[in-house]
Amino acid sequence: MVSDDSAVPRRSAVLPALVAGVLAAAVFTASGIIRGTFPFGSLSRSTNDLGTQYIPFFAHLWDVLHGRAQGDLLFNWQSAFGVGFLGDYGVVLGSPLSLLVGLFPRDQIDLAVYVVTVLKLSLAAAAMAVLLLKMSPGPRWVAAILGASYGVCGWAIDDAAYVPMWLDGLIALPMFFLVAEWSLCRTNRLLSVLVVGVFWVSNFYTAYMATIAAGLYLIARVLTSDLAWTSRLWGVLRFGLAFVLGLGLAAPILLPVFAANDIATPSPSGIFSPSPVDVFLSRLLPLSEGVGRTASLYVGTAALLLALTLPFHRYVAVRTKAVWIVTVVALALSFRWTPTQEMWHGFDTPNGSQYREAFVLCGVIVVTAWLAVAPRLPGPLAALGGVGLLAVIAVLSAGSPLLTDHATTVLIVSGVVTFVASGTIWAVRRSAALGRSKWPVAVAFAAVMAVVAVETTWTAVVTDEQRSKVLSAVVQPWDQHRTDQSDAIAGAGDWPKYRADPGTWVTPNDSILLGGQGAGLYSSLLPSTLNKTLTELGFGWTGYGRASEDLEHPVIDAIFSIGARLHVRPGNVEEITRTSVPPLVTLRRRLGQTDASNAFVAQERLLGTQVYEIPEYRGSKSTTGGDVKVVGHCTPGTTVYLHQPRVSGEAQLTGGTEWQGLTATRRPAITTNSAMVRLGTVPASGVVSAEIRFADSPVRITPTGALGCLDEQKLAQAVRQLQAGGATDVEVGGHSISATLRPGSRGYAVVAAPRLPGWQCAVDGGEARTPRDYGGLIAVQLPNGAERLDCTYSPPGLRRGLALAAVAAAITLGLVLFGRLRRSRVARPAPPH
Repeated sequence: MVSDDSAVPRRSAVLPALVAGVLAAAVFTASGIIRGTFPFGSLSRSTNDLGTQYIPFFAHLWDVLHGRAQGDLLFNWQSAFGVGFLGDYGVVLGSPLSLLVGLFPRDQIDLAVYVVTVLKLSLAAAAMAVLLLKMSPGPRWVAAILGASYGVCGWAIDDAAYVPMWLDGLIALPMFFLVAEWSLCRTNRLLSVLVVGVFWVSNFYTAYMATIAAGLYLIARVLTSDLAWTSRLWGVLRFGLAFVLGLGLAAPILLPVFAANDIATPSPSGIFSPSPVDVFLSRLLPLSEGVGRTASLYVGTAALLLALTLPFHRYVAVRTKAVWIVTVVALALSFRWTPTQEMWHGFDTPNGSQYREAFVLCGVIVVTAWLAVAPRLPGPLAALGGVGLLAVIAVLSAGSPLLTDHATTVLIVSGVVTFVASGTIWAVRRSAALGRSKWPVAVAFAAVMAVVAVETTWTAVVTDEQRSKVLSAVVQPWDQHRTDQSDAIAGAGDWPKYRADPGTWVTPNDSILLGGQGAGLYSSLLPSTLNKTLTELGFGWTGYGRASEDLEHPVIDAIFSIGARLHVRPGNVEEITRTSVPPLVTLRRRLGQTDASNAFVAQERLLGTQVYEIPEYRGSKSTTGGDVKVVGHCTPGTTVYLHQPRVSGEAQLTGGTEWQGLTATRRPAITTNSAMVRLGTVPASGVVSAEIRFADSPVRITPTGALGCLDEQKLAQAVRQLQAGGATDVEVGGHSISATLRPGSRGYAVVAAPRLPGWQCAVDGGEARTPRDYGGLIAVQLPNGAERLDCTYSPPGLRRGLALAAVAAAITLGLVLFGRLRRSRVARPAPPH
């Protein structure tokens, strides 16, 4: 029930919250020690996107905080030749806890992310313990255990432990529930707004899910409240106002994120197929695993058993039982019906894990367990009823392939210990002789806590072990080799005179992980126009076009001013090569058409000079090892390149000794795309004979544009011309670029950076205007005799976001001051007569 005097004094929640947080951290840490994962062993934690995307972004944040990045919070000069950063910050790094990585050494970035992960699990557990005691007075030890059970629930360990920003949603859920409690109790108006704002900034994706759940929680609390209906209505209004104002405060991050998402490279929606009932229910039980395939609903046997006693608890009001049972069942069913499942994900079914909202049900199950123990521990009949329901779930789940060895044994042992412990406490508290004895109760409490710790740790170990088999791709933690690579790139660089490209040898985000300024970027917000530009130029990609790969190519070096590169040769031999390239800002007398029939023509048009021969060729079945042979003619001594973006396999010149990989391994042109590859030098005969060996089913070779022969001498001449007419000096700020032009410059200045929404350029201090698009690059028309170019980037949506935040802050401050003034008038004694 909710009433004005229902809250326990705040100090009474400190110890349970502390115990819950420490227990959750201990479980997660112990599971890592047992498994031997980083930082306790040689196994890497960085499975899937943790190593390839999130840790590099944390590394870039470290560089920004320490003034070592090329860019700032608004822009990232290091990735994909220059992209906005505020959107990526809002998606991956928005939590205030992310700033803690700045306290660690740069070469301990993996440890920093691990510590932040543990801290988030602990805070989620502590927040849940505080919420439970705010809902209703009850046994503090149970609040601690339930808080810990929530902090290391199945979703947290299985789905979110390697996606750190999702863990902000795990904290947000109990905090948003607290906002509902404060709204009904007419307290903490300012704090409510700040909580909403902070967690929507931290991770809007999981905050969205937590907000829906908070609305359902509020409805359930309103329906079971003892408050007058007018008070309940005002509570609902206060809750809604807190969220509106909180979202307003978060607008400077949210609007740029949404704007970046609107122009991002899209991925096709996944197809939702609800898992079988036995599989779905089995995820409630210990030692079950199904990352990405099913909803991770595990909250520990003790919490689940206590929740299942609610229907049979004689001291819980019938209305409360009915409302919360309906809430839990409705939530569970919403995970199995396509329209509601889409609603949980913002009406965009993900391709990866399709039950990312499962933490919501985990939280509500824990809340239900608290409602079953807060008024009084369940008696023998209620406990037997709960055991019966648990047995039904176990029987229905018996055929699930996701239950690992010893799952049934652990379930039975945990259930029996919880049943006996709660029964012991129930009996002791009703015994005249033992009613004041604390030892039996303390021993029972300790037994349940020990069982919860052992069971959740064991489940975490099994979960991580099974997940590592499904998500086998890992990135090793930072070591001396990474330091050597980073030092080599730093030593070869001279930004902004030219770019130093580290490639994408370790991750697609090596430019921010190791340093330098390259083409690589793995981000869900990679702009679609940038993906189109790179694809047309012959770059490869993975992840539905959201992970761009590097392209080692002399024409690309000239276009994007890449003066130094890190290469990995056969045998993992690394070397730095240097090239003379034009400056970042060059001049063109005129802008030609940039539409191109193939990647070779697209490169030529951005370069401004014809440097390729694009031969006609014929294809046939190969008799010397490849599946297909293509034959054409080029000038002897030129360099042969092959571009077959939709082919998976390898290629080489006939008679060659080294096959070049073609990497469109999954759903070509949808999931993956192959880069242009260098095959070798045209022989004296002028005959170009290339063989292609398919990794999968043979693919039809394009009739034209697959082969291009590069004349290195023409390229060198083109570079010299661009150098002669290019900027004499280039200065780059956090989100700006300026160039001093040669006297008498006219035509068009072309900046070797993607032309994205948000750029404004001015010539000689004139009016700033949106630059032109030249094959995806920034181009600015110059008046005759131009001397200086200044371009500045501002994330789309930032200004509107700042304006909304200012309005929201003013309204919030006004409401707080009005409330204090009103309370002071009510409390002021009447003047004497």
